[in-house]
Amino acid sequence: MARHRQWHVLGAPAWLLLPLTIPVGLLAKLAERAGWLRRDADLTAQDVVGYLADFLNGVGGEWDWDDFTSMPIADPKLDAIRRKAELVPLPLDEAGRAKLTALLEQARSQ
Repeated sequence: MARHRQWHVLGAPAWLLLPLTIPVGLLAKLAERAGWLRRDADLTAQDVVGYLADFLNGVGGEWDWDDFTSMPIADPKLDAIRRKAELVPLPLDEAGRAKLTALLEQARSQ
């Protein structure tokens, strides 16, 4: 009676595919850092104002803040605001709230 092996992927043991996954993962990371896979968000000043205001007022979606801070913005001025907002420590204290409020006003003036 033949034994059944559960850890096969495409007819090969899964551990045989591991040496392929590491180089592919490293190449993808290098391509991302080199900008080959980078896609900047095409956000407007109003979009940035919306993200900041929603976060300050506690009305944004569960992942909105993460989406805003993790995706570069095509407009360099707006991306500078995003990068500064990303550096504000969470949970917000009074200093962080003041910093985000100042960034909100900066975005409104764009």
